[in-house]
Amino acid sequence: MEIHGTRFGVLEFEGSEIITIEDGLLGFPLSKKFLLFPYGQDSSFFWLQSVDEPEIAFIVVNPFDFFADLEFSIQDEDAKYLGLERSDDVEVFSLVTIPEGRPEEMRTNLAGPVVVNTDNRKGRQILIKELSPRQPLIPKELRAKYLLESGRKKPVNRGARNRTRPSEKNKSLKVAAAG
Repeated sequence: MEIHGTRFGVLEFEGSEIITIEDGLLGFPLSKKFLLFPYGQDSSFFWLQSVDEPEIAFIVVNPFDFFADLEFSIQDEDAKYLGLERSDDVEVFSLVTIPEGRPEEMRTNLAGPVVVNTDNRKGRQILIKELSPRQPLIPKELRAKYLLESGRKKPVNRGARNRTRPSEKNKSLKVAAAG
C-alpha cells in the first residue's frame, strides 16, 4: 500500500503497520488510520502520519523516554476498548509542539497521550486530567546549554510557567517508565 503525503511524498507500507484510532485525535476526527515511523536515525522523536489525510502528520515521543518518573493508569473502559490485557502490549505516545524558531521551548501533551495496543494495532487518545497538556521537554535549567550547543542566543524570559499538576493514583492498568 502507499499514500501520497504532502510532507514525505510517497510512503509505502504494509496494512499491518497501520494504527487505527477510531475516535481520531482531538481536533482531527477524520484521521483514523496512522503510520508511525522514526523522525530520524537514533531519534527519540517519531512521525505519526495520517493515512486518511496525508497532509496531517504529528511529531510524537514516548513520554517515558523524557520523564523517568511518569506514571499513570489506563482506565478500565479504555483498556477494554483497546483490548489490552497486559501492560507489555502497550505503547504510549504524546504529541509534541515545537514553537517556530524556538525549539528549546518544545513541549508535549502528557494530558492527552495516544495509547496503542501493539498486538491489534488499535489506538485511542485518552485524557489524564492530572498531567499537563503543555509539559516542557527540555527543562529550564538545560535550555541555556541547549542554546549554546546549537549556536543560538539565549531566549528572553516570556513569563512561561510550568503547569504540571500533581499526579493522582487511579485503579486500572498502570503504565510507568521501565527501570
